[in-house]
Amino acid sequence: MTVAAGAGVETASSAARPSATAAFEETWTIPGAGRTAGLNNTQFVSDLALTNLGGSAANVTISFVGPGGLPAKPITLAAGATTVYRNILDTLWSANGLVGAISVQSDQPLVLRARTYNTAATGTFGVALPVYASDHLLTEGQTADSIWVQQDPTGSSGFRTNVGVVFPDAAGGDAVVTFYDAGGTVVGTLNYSAASAGFQQQSIASVAPSGLLLGRVQISVTRGHAAGYAVGVDNVTGDTSLYPLEALPAGVQDVVVSGVARLNGRNNTFFRTDARFYNPTSSDVTVTVRFHAGGAANPTPQSATLNLPAGRIVEVVDVLGSILNLPVGSGGAVRFTADQPVAILCRTSNVDPQGIQPGTFGAQQKPVSLASYLSSADAGAVVTAIRQDASFRTNIGFAAGVDGAAYRLTLKNAQGASIATTTGALGAFGWAQPSIADLFPGTAIPADATLLVEVTSGTVDVYDASLDNSSGDLVVTPIAPVPATFPSSASIGPAGGSIRSADGRLTLKVPAGALTAPATLSIAPIANTAPNAIGSAYALSPVGVAFARPAQLLLAYSNADLAGTAAGALGLASQEGSSWFAILGGSVDPVTRTLRVPVTSTAPGPASAGQGRIPQRAAQSGTVGPYGSAIVFPTERSVVEDGSVQLALNYVGPSSSASSTPGYVGLSYTAPAGLTAVWQINSTFGSGEGTISPTPLGTLAEYRAPSCVPLFNPVTVQVSARVGNGPVSFSTARIQIIQKRWYFAVTYRVEHTCQYLYSYYFEQSHTFNEFLIHDDQVFNFARGQGHTNTEFPAAWCPGVIDGENCTQPQLSLSGDLEVLFVSGTFDGRGLDPLFDLNVTADFPGTDAAYTFQCGNPPQQIREPVPHALPRQATRETPIRYSSKTWSFSIPHTGETVTVTLTPRTCP
Repeated sequence: MTVAAGAGVETASSAARPSATAAFEETWTIPGAGRTAGLNNTQFVSDLALTNLGGSAANVTISFVGPGGLPAKPITLAAGATTVYRNILDTLWSANGLVGAISVQSDQPLVLRARTYNTAATGTFGVALPVYASDHLLTEGQTADSIWVQQDPTGSSGFRTNVGVVFPDAAGGDAVVTFYDAGGTVVGTLNYSAASAGFQQQSIASVAPSGLLLGRVQISVTRGHAAGYAVGVDNVTGDTSLYPLEALPAGVQDVVVSGVARLNGRNNTFFRTDARFYNPTSSDVTVTVRFHAGGAANPTPQSATLNLPAGRIVEVVDVLGSILNLPVGSGGAVRFTADQPVAILCRTSNVDPQGIQPGTFGAQQKPVSLASYLSSADAGAVVTAIRQDASFRTNIGFAAGVDGAAYRLTLKNAQGASIATTTGALGAFGWAQPSIADLFPGTAIPADATLLVEVTSGTVDVYDASLDNSSGDLVVTPIAPVPATFPSSASIGPAGGSIRSADGRLTLKVPAGALTAPATLSIAPIANTAPNAIGSAYALSPVGVAFARPAQLLLAYSNADLAGTAAGALGLASQEGSSWFAILGGSVDPVTRTLRVPVTSTAPGPASAGQGRIPQRAAQSGTVGPYGSAIVFPTERSVVEDGSVQLALNYVGPSSSASSTPGYVGLSYTAPAGLTAVWQINSTFGSGEGTISPTPLGTLAEYRAPSCVPLFNPVTVQVSARVGNGPVSFSTARIQIIQKRWYFAVTYRVEHTCQYLYSYYFEQSHTFNEFLIHDDQVFNFARGQGHTNTEFPAAWCPGVIDGENCTQPQLSLSGDLEVLFVSGTFDGRGLDPLFDLNVTADFPGTDAAYTFQCGNPPQQIREPVPHALPRQATRETPIRYSSKTWSFSIPHTGETVTVTLTPRTCP
């Protein structure tokens, strides 16, 4: 997979094409790279291509995350240039027998693509690797799924599946991977853990010894950051298909899969597209399937429907034949629409329809949201590292949107120089997949070329399909948006363009034909007063500029924006007077973390009084604000074992992606009639996460923690809310379970290094003191029996006793450090709670002294140890759960007191 590794998630432009970001630093992680032998005599290697589309040279560092201790490799990549490392572990490190991840750090935006493939005498068989920017890695408490898991128990036919996970943080990370069958029953789990940055890949054979022909895998990160994938390997051919572990879809679905086939190929080959569907909801979902045949336009495509049972995975072999009953010879794209979230994956493979020749060679295909198609408001997009030679050939796929598309194509060499240009066009839902050579007839295609696509009208999705001329193996790579900066104010004319808020969060994308004359448009953050507001609101100006073609508001959301809610509950609302209205017809993508909403003016809102879904209309304001359709409060909380927390659901109206039909619905904190809410605890890991007890109305619930901290912590409480039979809004709260019994130790330390006549150090500790937390109060103090005393012999400082004939100082210390009492409170707000303790202790250092003899005849001398603490002292000791340690020091006396907490775990 190729991604645009630039600032933000989506790129756009003003009328003048923007330049690459000047101040920039990013690190990308690419799991699944290696050079190693596999099963059944397979040999795997990896390639990496880097393209710098900016105007300045990029300082790049390439590292290998995994075993071997390979050193980082710095390189410089010239502006506009592409460099490709084929068999990168051999090229950069002369390494073999290693599998891991590649890390790329750069001070300029880059476009990256990577491929791992099996080399054989008959050619290569490979997959495109996913590329993760740092802000797209999974973090603690997050989950991601793949719905394509297949494990043949014999190992001699069908497929086998491995799951790879990378932990890019220096401190490593932990994750658990859970496997489900088609009906959602847990099959087993695999644990992944690394104490430092690393990569692990495991087979699912150990958890599914009887096989798993149709399944799903989910990763849950319990520490650090992570990314991963499931890779299926054909047991006969060794061909691989890679499925990244990604967030499940949310909101209504309107997506397209390109390159589907039911047709004969060269050399007696037959290409067939299979699909898997997963319905994560609690209700059956109907999916409408439309076929966009290869050709200039498909205004009235053939269609059919498919019913998906609640909570199940459904596999359809030969999508075009089974669902649409199309004849052999059909090829193009398929559009899937549904009014609820549905996960979809496809695989097109070369198979023997008679079943005589075993094994397959194929490529995985991900759906693309129709709302995310490239438009004239974008800065363009690129296909990089193109190969068109004796070994490989490259086809470029184009799938037009509802209004068709016109586009300009520029071919560049590896140094970034333009070689040739051409144009193309398709009608409504037209589809074509020409070869790169046919796009530029008579032009020699340079090695590792780049194709720049710029849309002049309409929308189009673009991808490249690279084929090995010897093996016929196909690798499909999506196009990469051009990294660019975006002004918050710009003049946009009939050709279209974009502006972006200064905080980089909201983009207004104006397509070609939306404006008949240039207009200066602006966007600025302001206070957000929308119900269930999330972050800043934004003022669009001038107010009321109408668009002849719908423009698009694009919200790039972060993990923080999902506190207490979920991607499918996000919305953009327009303000009119004191009222707020949800803008419907949107599309949310949890993978790219973007919400796209259509608007017809810079003051979106109901058309007029008495029309649409709103009975009246207030004054236009040009203000739009992000909100959560449903949010659980508190969004994050810590509670002790056997403790409880009260949760409340605030439902204010539908999300922007709740309906595919554009419109407006008023938002209100008043719960509407017919609202139902279903509360559940995320039971991915089985029992032991506690219980949830909702009230009869369903908007309130009590969570009761288990008597022992669960293995996977924090716990996720999920609420699905809906009005009548309307769309479902999901929201979540994260609850961390804390041990209720704690040991604590108090340590008193005195140390001096020649501030006085001699250096000395002694330390006393009182350990295994105990307390209990109940109702957020500290109770049941029990005095510990552990006492330790440590002393290093004192030593005279240089030059102090020259000629004095003094003995070495000896410490005299009476009594032990003794904790007398502890009290305090427990503050469970957030996931890093606070122990606010008051500790009372006796400190024996108040009568400590060093004795020695000096002179001739010797005289006994007693020197008290300087101290500031009284014999008995009470100190307030605020301790965060994450550190479990608190200390204070008195510099002039060298005294330090430290309090350390240790949880008492369940037996």
